[in-house]
Amino acid sequence: MTKAGPAELLGFVVRCTAAGILAYLLAGAAGLPHPLWACIFALISSTVALTATLQAIGGRVVGTVVGIVVAVAVGLAAARCGLGVAPQLALALPICAVFAWRWPAIQICLWTAPIVLMDATPSQSIAIVGFDRGCEVVIGVLVGGLIHLAAQKLGAWLRQRAPAAG
Repeated sequence: MTKAGPAELLGFVVRCTAAGILAYLLAGAAGLPHPLWACIFALISSTVALTATLQAIGGRVVGTVVGIVVAVAVGLAAARCGLGVAPQLALALPICAVFAWRWPAIQICLWTAPIVLMDATPSQSIAIVGFDRGCEVVIGVLVGGLIHLAAQKLGAWLRQRAPAAG
């Protein structure tokens, strides 16, 4: 538990709510089929510490791209061999785990590859599924980070003005 006061709690609650809703609405407005992922990743990006949020954004975007590339490559190869989802995961996850081990900041690739592989259907191109999930995740990550940054800047501005108003 943190020792934050009611103002910090309210700020965190408002920031998380705004990030989740805005990411969901933006992904939906962009015509993405599962805006749920934008909402989830906006919330994941709404950490308590601004520094941690800003540092994580780049790694999450790169990790998302890595996970998508791995999933699409595995999915395309698996389609030729007639492999189901479990064998595809068995191929993609070790590749992503190596990347995550080497570069911990991109460990989100371990989530992204399974999301893409498990969301794919025979009627859709794995590349389109990967693109859609990537857009949803990146929208969420960026919205979460930007909302956090805006809230931090607004809070600092209000704290500067508070003594002058009293």
